[in-house]
Amino acid sequence: MNEDKVRQRWYGGGQVGFAAKIAAKFFGLVIALRRKLYALGLLKSHQLKVPVIVIGNITAGGGGKTPMVIWLAEKLKQQGYKPGIISRGYGGKRKVEPMFVTANANPAATGDEPLLMAKKTKLPVMVGKDRVKAGKSLIQHYSVNVIITDDGLQHYALKRDAEIVMLDAKWRTGNHLLIPAGPLREPLERLNDVDLVVFKGYVEQQHHYDFAIGGIHQLNHPGITKDINEFRNQKVVAMAGIANPDSFFSMLSAAGMAIVKQPLPDHHEMTVADFEMHQEVMVLITEKDAVKCEDMQLDNVWVVKMQVVIPEKTTAAIEQLIQRVIS
Repeated sequence: MNEDKVRQRWYGGGQVGFAAKIAAKFFGLVIALRRKLYALGLLKSHQLKVPVIVIGNITAGGGGKTPMVIWLAEKLKQQGYKPGIISRGYGGKRKVEPMFVTANANPAATGDEPLLMAKKTKLPVMVGKDRVKAGKSLIQHYSVNVIITDDGLQHYALKRDAEIVMLDAKWRTGNHLLIPAGPLREPLERLNDVDLVVFKGYVEQQHHYDFAIGGIHQLNHPGITKDINEFRNQKVVAMAGIANPDSFFSMLSAAGMAIVKQPLPDHHEMTVADFEMHQEVMVLITEKDAVKCEDMQLDNVWVVKMQVVIPEKTTAAIEQLIQRVIS
């Protein structure tokens, strides 16, 4: 089933088939059994020597985890801590497990999000299927004193000291059903167990953050910038290979741009061919996609630096969580 049909079924009120409902029921039983086995100690959870903060979600697809990981890492660094980041490295094909992510690493090996986090934070980032092993490696080799795990809410092999769940303000939890009938990785009640729920996008009376445009620079040339006004009176193609590209498109539209939307699959491996039909117009892409284009010289492609804007109430709640977990 294609992505549009799945999204319609999960979020748009589309009909859920009998087979999907049965599969979701089975998935729910597996989840419940797995959690029970961890609770009884029959499956082992490992406690690391430093506090662990999970930034995860209960829905499939993006809920704004990566920007929150970057923001939290910067916040911890400003407060004098030595944070490290661990990630599954979705989509990466590695010969080494776990793998340390350098700022000039190959996104095909690391995955695009871990590489973006390494570039933006200048902090140690480790990717691996085994997050316990990745965390131990960070502590041993980089002397980190707090670990943020990008995703991993359901990775119960790693004990955690705090859980922050991210949800998209537009899509929320969809039809509230488990995969494959709906977008949920775990039952909705799981939200009662976490420390904080933060929405990507404004939700009244809820913790949330928003995006603002923090600058626009030419692909692979951060020193060559353009003012946002230069994109307002011409045709602009907005291209995004992220889980919920509408947030990117909406931000550009709100900034007064008349954009032609070109969504791509999440974690899409970008090539020059993706840009060939747009050689005569300006193309705007996300920072996440830009890390996959480092071997390209395309003068008409510009990278939008997205700035996270977090209200005081949400910032205060996160800071209280940090103090409880680390101090």
